[in-house]
Amino acid sequence: MSSGEDKFQMAGGQGKEIEIPLGVQFAVYATGTFGNTVNNVVTVILPLWAIHLNASPLMIGLILGARHFLTMVFSIHGGALMDRLGTRRVLVWFAAIGALTPLLFPVMPWLWAVVVLQMLGGISSSFAWMGAQALVGQIMQGSPRYAGRLSFVLRIGHLAAPLAAGISWDVFGYWGGFTVLGLWGLGVLLASLALPKPKESNAWKKLSVADVMPRLSDYAGALQMMTVPAIALVVMASTMRMSGQGMHGSFYVVYLEGIDLTGTLIGMILSVGSLTGFVGTISVVPLLRRFSGHWLLIVAVASGVLSVTITPLLGSIFMALVLVSGLRGGAMGLAQPLMISILSGASGRDQGRGVGIRTTANRLVSFAVPILMGGVVELVGLNNSFFLVGGVLMALCAAVGLYVHRTPGLGRGPND
Repeated sequence: MSSGEDKFQMAGGQGKEIEIPLGVQFAVYATGTFGNTVNNVVTVILPLWAIHLNASPLMIGLILGARHFLTMVFSIHGGALMDRLGTRRVLVWFAAIGALTPLLFPVMPWLWAVVVLQMLGGISSSFAWMGAQALVGQIMQGSPRYAGRLSFVLRIGHLAAPLAAGISWDVFGYWGGFTVLGLWGLGVLLASLALPKPKESNAWKKLSVADVMPRLSDYAGALQMMTVPAIALVVMASTMRMSGQGMHGSFYVVYLEGIDLTGTLIGMILSVGSLTGFVGTISVVPLLRRFSGHWLLIVAVASGVLSVTITPLLGSIFMALVLVSGLRGGAMGLAQPLMISILSGASGRDQGRGVGIRTTANRLVSFAVPILMGGVVELVGLNNSFFLVGGVLMALCAAVGLYVHRTPGLGRGPND
């Protein structure tokens, strides 16, 4: 594996940018957008569905966390399959699963069924997002320009998804909400089919059972990649970022529903964060010319976590909720392309496995945080749970900053 630092600096603008045809760019961006932003639909629909089914706080946490369970277990395996068999081939199969599951929710209104369907839908959308990130490395050489464009296009989905979900829920009830979820699942499938077909002969060979079974060597190799400081930093920072997202994607909507906001207003608040995310994504390349990407990443992640932590302090003041949601969106928009670019530059040829190890860590906390927060809500109440869980996450963000400060090769500015 070649030096991650050298590759990151090249991707940051000191090397010649590779030119990618617009059609290929569009297919990659569409795959990542539908795969990633389907979670924005889920963030609105599933808490409201769980409340409709009279689920307890702990059960709500389990339902929302279940979406990440299969991805947590199989992300490294999925990333290795993308490296070995071709990204498009893997994505199409899992996208088909994601296109079929959304409309099963209303016809199976049982809590156990919600958990199962959440797991199936989660691995489908997560693999789509993983594949888009892997393709940024495989065919776009980890360029911050293309990573920034991917994150920019994502914000369109982040803006539209919660609004569409909230309005559909208010106007058409749960069938309307789950129809929107189904359209997003169909979008993942169509976008995956539009990806360029591989030319390598091994991507078209007939598969055997051994080809698709998990391999211990894939997991061992992925874990070994954590010895690269830049990869370790991205995984740790990404874990903190997704922990904040776990808070935001679970009991944040429960809090908003508890102060009597409608599905449409909840969707508006979430969409404002997506709108300001555009600013974060287009700021990446200019900021990298002036500051260390590693420190930018830590500041962005900590800002996103803090924005969720202070939610109860805002009470029911709608404009305050909108403003803080906007600040969070900008921080999330800045962090995402930084993580994609740094990780891609440090992963060498193992783009799928690099994305897999990050996704595994992400899904571990995405699975655990809603369940943990559900338990904390039952113990100390909803408002205090934000302060308790968020405070722990802020302390961990400070620890990641200390790691960067003490690790040679990290935390340097562009002129160092």
